[in-house]
Amino acid sequence: MTGKRYYLEITSFSNEKLKYISGLKEKKNREKADAFFLEGYREISRAKASGKLKFEYILTCPDCYLGENEDELVESLQAKTIIVPKQIFEKISYRDRPDGLIATAFLPDFSLPENLALTGSPVLVIEGVEKPGNLGTILRTAEGAGFNTILVADPRLDLLNPNVIRSSTGTLFTLDVYQTTIERSIPFLKNSGYRTISVTPEAKTIYWNTDLKGKIALVFGSEQYGLSEFARSNCDLAVSLPMNGKADSLNLAMSAGILMYETLRQNP
Repeated sequence: MTGKRYYLEITSFSNEKLKYISGLKEKKNREKADAFFLEGYREISRAKASGKLKFEYILTCPDCYLGENEDELVESLQAKTIIVPKQIFEKISYRDRPDGLIATAFLPDFSLPENLALTGSPVLVIEGVEKPGNLGTILRTAEGAGFNTILVADPRLDLLNPNVIRSSTGTLFTLDVYQTTIERSIPFLKNSGYRTISVTPEAKTIYWNTDLKGKIALVFGSEQYGLSEFARSNCDLAVSLPMNGKADSLNLAMSAGILMYETLRQNP
């Protein structure tokens, strides 16, 4: 670590650099600094592997390490390195059981490129998510089911909320995630040769009776408000999940997982 361009040991939480790092857990501070807070060995290593981020600081606490490769990851980031004692790290950490690594990185660009060429693999469109943790769970499931392109059709959603990063286990960075609007998403997909299939409780067609082969885009709305009128009117087909009890719908992450894995089953 002594070869680092910047290496500092801090023992007081009142230090301005620590206040800055901790403050990035709040959206207003992320927007002001054009940087965000990223915690955890798995999340940081996946973010690094994506090649999408430029790291700023790496905050470490060797007493919190859970493995043997933390120092190697720290060295590979080429970030300004700060070491703090356990009690300070735990105060800054977003987790109940921190693993000794917190990074800051400059905000990536999630905007949908005008000339984006899709590969033909299935696409997931999420029009609204009330809980950041739900979005992270959906992203993690999407990677497992082979949905590598995700259109988050809500320009107001805070993609870099620490709960999104944590629950996605870093797949927010390994997937191709774009933030746009539903009015742009559906025409873009149709122009790319995709069939757009909305998932909504009022649809008469059950999902397992639907052909999900080929270039498919699944479109989900929020749990509270469902799909917008634009999505309902412009998708090619609407499907539903059967509900035999008194509840009228499933958790959004659960519904998305079921449909994504059914799509995977039909496209071996």
